[in-house]
Parts: sequence; C-alpha cells; structure tokens
Amino acid sequence: MPATVELEPPKKLPQHAPETQPAHTHNGGIRCPKCHWKPGDADRWVCNCEHVWNTFQTHGRCPQCGKQWLETQCLNCGEWSPHEAWYVDETVSFSA
Repeated sequence: MPATVELEPPKKLPQHAPETQPAHTHNGGIRCPKCHWKPGDADRWVCNCEHVWNTFQTHGRCPQCGKQWLETQCLNCGEWSPHEAWYVDETVSFSA
C-alpha cells in the first residue's frame, strides 16, 4: 500500500489581493466566520497539488486532485475556519 504524505494546507496567492465587494451584493451567504470578509468570484486558493481555483465554486474540493478541504484560510485576515462555517443563511431576519 503506498504511503500518503499530508502536505501543508493551501496558501493564499501573494499576487492577488482579496476582491472587495459590498457585503450585501456578493456570494450571498459566504463569508469568513472570523472577520466577515466575503470572497469574490476572482479570489483564488492553492491546493497542495498546486492547482489554483475558487474553493467556494467546488465546496472545498480541489478539481484537480479531488482533495476535500475541511478548513479554509481567509484571504483577508489569514485565519483558518471550518469550510462549512463560511456558509451562512442571510435570509434570517431579526425582530426587535
């Protein structure tokens, strides 16, 4: 049976600044659980296999190697959070 080596988590791309969009107009319901930054369609993450893609377009699965990322690093604050924690229901209304 071949050995499996776990490499470092994907790194954010240094040449790309996070896309800034008003919170209410983009990616309805995807945001960093720590700083509340919302990723844009142009934002990219890098897998251990060096594939570059938007992790939210595939729900955290690398389209090249198939690795399922359980945590995602925020391109704005740099903190790691469970991938599922990024998905929020913005249709919830608060009553006074």
